[in-house]
Amino acid sequence: MRTRYLIVADPISALNPVFDLGVCVSREILERGIAVDYLDLVAHDPDLETEAYLSGLPVRAIESADASSEPFWEMAERRVADVGQYDVILHRKDPPVDQLFVRHHHHFIAAPESILQINRPPATYELSEHTIGMRYPEFSAPTVICTSFDELVAAVRAQDGEAVCKPKNTYCGIGVSFVPSDVDPAVLRAYWDEWAPEVIVQAYLPAIEESGDLRILTLGDQVLGSVLRIPADGSRLANLHQGATAARLEPTKRQLRCCAEVAADLNPLGLHLLGLDFIGENLTEVNFTSPTTLVQINQVNGIRADRVMVDQLERMRKLQ
Repeated sequence: MRTRYLIVADPISALNPVFDLGVCVSREILERGIAVDYLDLVAHDPDLETEAYLSGLPVRAIESADASSEPFWEMAERRVADVGQYDVILHRKDPPVDQLFVRHHHHFIAAPESILQINRPPATYELSEHTIGMRYPEFSAPTVICTSFDELVAAVRAQDGEAVCKPKNTYCGIGVSFVPSDVDPAVLRAYWDEWAPEVIVQAYLPAIEESGDLRILTLGDQVLGSVLRIPADGSRLANLHQGATAARLEPTKRQLRCCAEVAADLNPLGLHLLGLDFIGENLTEVNFTSPTTLVQINQVNGIRADRVMVDQLERMRKLQ
């Protein structure tokens, strides 16, 4: 029987082939003779009972894929599919990890264990990308989770120089703010009112201005590649969606050791595809909801990490 993948993602209009891992990898999947379908998650009804939800997936077969074309996917008409038809599910719904995200993804917990899910709920919404680094204090930047305004003020005041404030469940640098440790409380009050009930505070790491932010992408025990993200002039945000540029930089031995330890810890939870972010030698985030940069890894390194990824997916699938 033909192997079949399912890409679960945002609406087509929200997918950007310049960044999107699902678009990038779909071409390689098709070239191997593997069938691949697309599920627009937002088009499905999260209020269905789980059995009805998983047996009535409104999917479209991807017939061809070319990130340089418009449209980047040629697709068949929508049909209804049962989750049991799939060997691999690639969950590519972007954050925020809000109630809509949870309502959809909790259904997939009931999918057959024989299906390789990248990544598998509920860990994708029970854990936070911004705070999971606290599990690895040897490698991670000092991080505080603030659950009240007073805790936010105390965490910022405790920093030596500047603090980085982050909402708990956003992505692509949305809501990240740099504030001096003696900032006016009114500024913090406004930030808290916007992003409560939980805010993350980290020490500001000057290495972001000197050497950028390194993303290392891993799948299982395999390093797919890395890309350095350099903030735009006048910015300290190293997110490609926020204007940062991509460059080549080889990971250090310590960074690779960190990747191996994090993967060994998170893979058993169903978190197989990881985007680990480093400023200098400090781990700042572990992205597992919908990690990207595969396109940029290919570009700056002159490699085909998408082929390596599908090789690894096929190995993992056969071990399910």
